[in-house]
Amino acid sequence: MKSIPNFLSLLRIMLVFPIIYLLQEEWYALAASVFFISSLTDYFDGYIARKYAIESELGAFLDLIADKILVIAILVWLVFIFANQALTIISILIILREIIITSFRYYLVSNNADPELIKANKYGKLKTAFQFFSILLLILSPALSNFYLNISLVLLSVSVFLSYFSLAIYFTNWMKQ
Repeated sequence: MKSIPNFLSLLRIMLVFPIIYLLQEEWYALAASVFFISSLTDYFDGYIARKYAIESELGAFLDLIADKILVIAILVWLVFIFANQALTIISILIILREIIITSFRYYLVSNNADPELIKANKYGKLKTAFQFFSILLLILSPALSNFYLNISLVLLSVSVFLSYFSLAIYFTNWMKQ
């Protein structure tokens, strides 16, 4: 039981490859299904770790890295598929935020900061949900219509706002200590 959360995080990383392959083959519904399964592993790895009190530093690290690898790799691939300027700008903003937050968390860890500062806040979790849902719609949009592309871009923009809002909260909490 102890290794299940870590396995789920590693599975999330490994599922990036079939998703990209399925996108390349234009099997959008199947790519979306695999992406959905991958996003579910994000929920279940944390749920299982908390429920059975098997949280670990390695598990927390794998979870963070798995989320970033999944989101960034798929967004970059979708930028190439769509060649859409709005998606490119949104993706760059998301990637920049992930670099900033990862660097900031590393700084906090290396300076023995309060572990509570490093944990994801509720806005970060909401951001992740918006990102996963909007990426799922993005994956499906070539098989549907431009309407879904536009809706997913709006939702992805909301996730960018939430991303930077949660980042500001991290910085504010750090400055208070």
